[in-house]
Amino acid sequence: MKYIFTLILSLTLSGCTASDWVDAAGGIMQATDKNEKDARDKRIKAANKAAGY
Repeated sequence: MKYIFTLILSLTLSGCTASDWVDAAGGIMQATDKNEKDARDKRIKAANKAAGY
């Protein structure tokens, strides 16, 4: 309960609205997706290079 109160208080005092938090979360998720895609592309390119393509 103490942690929940602290979280709510910090969100309230930060001055950010719910839409700000949603936008921030969306940006983080997009960055994560891009990072995963880039890593997958590197693995595919490395495998193709090792196979001689």
